[in-house]
Amino acid sequence: MIIPTEASRSPWPTNIRDQRFVLACLVAAFAAGYGAFGLIRHWRFESSFDLAIFDQAVWHLSRFEAPASSIRGYSNLLGDHFSPILVLLAPLYWIAAGPETLIVAQSILLALSIVPVHAFARRRLPIGAALTLSASYGFFWGMQRAAAFDVHEVAFAPLAVGGLILAMDCRRWGWFAAAAVALALTKEDLVPLLVFVALYLIVRGESRAGTLLLASSAAAFVLIVGVAIPSAGTGVYGYRSTYADALEHPWRIPIALVTPKVKLLTMLLWVAPFALLPLASPLCTWLAPFAAERFLSSSPLHWGTIFHYSAPLAPIVAAAAADGLARIARRIDSPVARRRGIAVLAGVTVLFSAILPGHQPIVQLLSPEFYESAIVNRTGYDAVAAIPREASVVAQAAVAPHLAHRDDIHILDSAAPDADYVIAATGLSPWPATTAGGLTELLRARQERGYNVVFHRDDWVVLRSNER
Repeated sequence: MIIPTEASRSPWPTNIRDQRFVLACLVAAFAAGYGAFGLIRHWRFESSFDLAIFDQAVWHLSRFEAPASSIRGYSNLLGDHFSPILVLLAPLYWIAAGPETLIVAQSILLALSIVPVHAFARRRLPIGAALTLSASYGFFWGMQRAAAFDVHEVAFAPLAVGGLILAMDCRRWGWFAAAAVALALTKEDLVPLLVFVALYLIVRGESRAGTLLLASSAAAFVLIVGVAIPSAGTGVYGYRSTYADALEHPWRIPIALVTPKVKLLTMLLWVAPFALLPLASPLCTWLAPFAAERFLSSSPLHWGTIFHYSAPLAPIVAAAAADGLARIARRIDSPVARRRGIAVLAGVTVLFSAILPGHQPIVQLLSPEFYESAIVNRTGYDAVAAIPREASVVAQAAVAPHLAHRDDIHILDSAAPDADYVIAATGLSPWPATTAGGLTELLRARQERGYNVVFHRDDWVVLRSNER
């Protein structure tokens, strides 16, 4: 039920058409912000390994081939993670094939997830508060970090999760099933969320829907992890060892969930940008499977806030904040105090989402320095152009996304195979080398193996095999 407010005093649009226009502007603004940051970062040679992986895979799909990734070492990327939803991106490459297309598509997908979040909030709150919380969701660091860190299959997840929440709230079980299927096709580690949601539905009295979801999602997880991924890859699910300690020593799980303290900080930062309002809603319990998946992992990369891993849970904390705010407001008897309380708390979420946990990527768009292109980056396009499209390449990770439309490309490290060309730039991130000096040593080793310099300018080096 929408909490009543005085339309005559509201600065927000009161008719449906105007409200939809404001929402569309909000979606467009965040899509533009996410996209601008991702594109400029890529054009400055600051994108990396992950973008190259997905660009190569989607390029293959657009050619009606298996989504191979020589960068990741799979003839079919579904043998690494189960993400058949990537096929939806392939037609875009018939129009404009390139990593920029993926960056724009990801930005639009992330921004579109504002729509179900807003619709859920609008069922509980006045239009102003619903739009304000929608803006807070767009600023949420989990969304920004996903938009800022290359491109990943989880770009589809916020829209699917938001749709799942809204469909459940509206009891539109057909749409609910569609959202659940989309989520299962996005990545296998999102299926446990569906198992949890099934249990949530059963506890709340939706036994039929919950039981169907529980049976189907549990069966899907077993088939995906036990059959689909091993069949497409190496014969085993490669991430089982990530959770080996938790599986072998389950009594350690309570401690493992909260140590080291970075895990507690990350959990706090899931809800703090929304002024802790999610804690007032039972929807907050949907964070449990994410906490288990992230914090029981043996990889420290899963524990913090710097990557894309929190994008799928973003609609949960936003919807829980809207529900929590509505529940708190219902306890306020005075209509005037209730209206002011909603407005203030909703406004606080925008402020907190814009500043927590700090170093927000989109803020950099306000800095003139962000748009300056160094000489090293302009020279980079000349260096990339020196490599024929059909040639095999070993490339520094920061350069690989600009060369991924080929069958054979690998990342420059000591174990990289021989290729027709090698390309690197000491002025960029040297990863997977740890220093620029380490990168130089890798290039020197190639020259000692018979590679010749064919391009050398402004810290950029292109080597060609003497066997080509």
